[in-house]
Amino acid sequence: MNRTGVAVAALLTLLVLAGCTSARADPPNLDRARIGLDSVDGRVGDLRLLGVSVASPGTRGSLHIAGDGAALLLTIANGGEADDELTGASAEVAEAVVLRDGDQEAEPRLEVPVPAGGVAALREVSGLHLELTGLRGALRSGFSVPVTFEFRDAGSVTLSVPIRTYTDVRPDRFTEPADAVGR
Repeated sequence: MNRTGVAVAALLTLLVLAGCTSARADPPNLDRARIGLDSVDGRVGDLRLLGVSVASPGTRGSLHIAGDGAALLLTIANGGEADDELTGASAEVAEAVVLRDGDQEAEPRLEVPVPAGGVAALREVSGLHLELTGLRGALRSGFSVPVTFEFRDAGSVTLSVPIRTYTDVRPDRFTEPADAVGR
């Protein structure tokens, strides 16, 4: 082997060895939030906020327009021994966060009970949910917005809430029938 070949082999060996060493980095602090593909989870006191997201604006390429509203969906689980209550929510991107039940009139005062050992489900656009009203700008799927949730006893927590991306297939429809597998 000539000198160039030896030098290249030595350099490649050093690069491989350098890539195999592990520089220990501290793990990220995920105590307060977990970011998923289209939702985020958070915690404050004994309360867990699960699957928090802003509903998709509609078909691909569409967006929530300024002045309009956008559904804010979540489930609140209370792992404690005392009842609590969601008493407020705010987001800089909206004039207000209100409670809505489907297409009924919005309730500007948030009073959502979260029973001890129970849940408050605010998950369905056609049912009980929160809504960002009076959007101050356009919201596009794939981005996130900070939302602060306030509870009577547990205090408050701010989460970076993702705006869901549009899909025309429900997640439970992604699996193929058993007879189609292996073809």
